[in-house]
Amino acid sequence: MEATVNNNDRALLRKKIMPILMVYGVLVLMLIIAQIVNPGFLELGHMDSLLRQMAFLGIVCIGQNLVIITGGIDLSLRYTLVLCNVVSAQVIAGENGNNLKAFAVCMLISAAIGIVNGLGIYFLQIPAMIMTLATGYAVWGIAYIYCNGAPKGRSSEFVSFLANQKIGGVINGVTLIWIILTVVVVVMMTKSVFGRSLYAIGVNKTASNYSGISAAKMYIGVYLIAALLAGLAGYLFLGYTGTSYLSTAESYNMDSIASVVIGGTSVMGGSGSYIGTIGGVGIMVILSSLMTVLNMAESGKQMAQGAIIIIVLLFVYAKRGRKES
Repeated sequence: MEATVNNNDRALLRKKIMPILMVYGVLVLMLIIAQIVNPGFLELGHMDSLLRQMAFLGIVCIGQNLVIITGGIDLSLRYTLVLCNVVSAQVIAGENGNNLKAFAVCMLISAAIGIVNGLGIYFLQIPAMIMTLATGYAVWGIAYIYCNGAPKGRSSEFVSFLANQKIGGVINGVTLIWIILTVVVVVMMTKSVFGRSLYAIGVNKTASNYSGISAAKMYIGVYLIAALLAGLAGYLFLGYTGTSYLSTAESYNMDSIASVVIGGTSVMGGSGSYIGTIGGVGIMVILSSLMTVLNMAESGKQMAQGAIIIIVLLFVYAKRGRKES
């Protein structure tokens, strides 16, 4: 009996780990190809730039990952990011003394968006895709009206330092923030009641309610966290670009979903991990950087990205299917 239990545990462990290992295998392969195509791709200066880009997308992907594990999806994240980016630029207006005020305003705006999403999806039973897309368009309209189509303001010295400079000459601030958030979310998903409840709801919302898990609180909680992290990314993006743009993070909705799914999280909910998503983030950022290096036209870049994402997904899921059989 004990041997059977151990065998089952090992099989379950392999089932969880193999997709993650395959994602990182693809990531390493892409790095090798990028270095061959463009010698110098792996130089420290360029890798630091890639890490910074990964950090911005990775912060947004934390929230998207939590949402997808519950069986949902959030198409309002990019618009939340843009609104907070535009608002923080005008509130900060280049002054360090306005940093905290701008951050607080961004968090309040993000919290409101996340709560509206959660309430609509759970209590009104609006499909997550429809609810978050509608919220996103409304948020986009608010951002446009707020700046009258022409964003104003600029970053402060401190926010620019966080986004662009290395702390202690070792690591840039936004990457350090991402690492801290990664540790927090991985521990939360694997060691806490919240994490266990998250997966349970993704598997079966009705059964979770009967077992004492408050699905309402969980739904509102994950969409709240997702919006707050998108708002944080928008605030930090201001330091990266120096000023705000309505076109900031234009592809982040699709990129965040692709990163999470490539990382092995099921769009049906109930399974996945942020460790895998990090690999997906790396693949998306490296792919985009490589296309830029090759001077591909935007249309060609999108076609190539779509094709490569499909190939990666087929590779990962086909391998996983063979392992499970």
